[in-house]
Amino acid sequence: MDHPNLLQYVRERLPAPGEKEKLEEIAKGADVPYHTLLKIAKGETEDPRVSTIENLIRYFQDQERAAA
Repeated sequence: MDHPNLLQYVRERLPAPGEKEKLEEIAKGADVPYHTLLKIAKGETEDPRVSTIENLIRYFQDQERAAA
């Protein structure tokens, strides 16, 4: 999977930018700064750091496993 698809994977799982509490929860759980996450959710960041994407993917995969 190439980088743009990983970013798409993350964006598809993020709540709307106006859902501050949910974004704060994800930011804390993924160890990603809230404002960085907000910029990703708004589409303002087109090329986030690999470590940021890795943390978010790990977070979402953990959440999906816990829900199964």
